[in-house]
Amino acid sequence: MGRSSAAERRPLEILRRPEGGLGETGPLVVSPSRADAARRDALETLHQLIDALTELANERSREDDVASGHDLPLLLNAAETGQLLSVSRAKVLDLAARGEIPSVRIGGSVRIPRDRLTAWIAEQAQVEPKTTNRLPTWVRVNRSHEA
Repeated sequence: MGRSSAAERRPLEILRRPEGGLGETGPLVVSPSRADAARRDALETLHQLIDALTELANERSREDDVASGHDLPLLLNAAETGQLLSVSRAKVLDLAARGEIPSVRIGGSVRIPRDRLTAWIAEQAQVEPKTTNRLPTWVRVNRSHEA
C-alpha cells in the first residue's frame, strides 16, 4: 500500500465520538461495514502527521543553517548585521566606525565580513564582562555627617 501525495489527501479533520463530544470517555464505535474505511482514514491521518512533522524538522534545519551563517553572503551590510545581532543598523555603523566590530570599507559602503563577525561574536561570548563604576572615584562624596 503506497502513500498518496500530500496534494491528493483531504485535509485533516477531527473525528467526533458517537456520544457527541470530543473528550468523552466512551468507546469509539465503528460499524463493521466502515471498519476498512476507518482503518484507511487512520493511516491517512498518520501519514499527514508524519508529513507535517517532517516539514517542521526541515524548517528547523533551515533555521539552524541561517543561524549558523551558512546561507549568508561573505560580506554583510549594516542592516543584515543588525538583524543578526538584534541591534539597529545605526548601531552597527556606530560600532564599525569605532572599530568595535570587524568591518571593511568598499567605496562609501561599510561591509562586515561574515566569518570575522561570527569569530568576533564567539570571542565576545567568552570575555568576562567588565565591572565598571558608574561614577569616577574622584566624584564620590563622603556623605556621612561626621566631621
